[in-house]
Amino acid sequence: MKIHEPEDPLELVGVQMKGGPDEKALEEMAGCFIEEYARMGWNGERILRLFRNSFYRGPNQILRAKGEEFVRERIEAVTGVKAGPTLSPGD
Repeated sequence: MKIHEPEDPLELVGVQMKGGPDEKALEEMAGCFIEEYARMGWNGERILRLFRNSFYRGPNQILRAKGEEFVRERIEAVTGVKAGPTLSPGD
C-alpha cells in the first residue's frame, strides 16, 4: 500500500463550481454516464434506473433537470435500444 504524501500530484481532488452545469454540460455528462454503463454491459432499463436513483447524484441531477424523456432519448441514441416502460412516481 502506498503511503499518503501531502503533495501527491495524483491525489483526486473534487471541486465545486459556482452555479450549476449549463445545458450543454448536462447533455455531455448524460452521454458519458450512459456510455460508461453501457460498456459495462448494462441494458437501457438498468441505466434508466440508475438515473432515477437519488443515491447517484450526477445522473439523478440530470434526470431532475432535463426530465425522463431526455434521458430515455439519450439512452436510445447511445445504445441504440429503448430504455423500457415508463413507471409511475411510486414505482
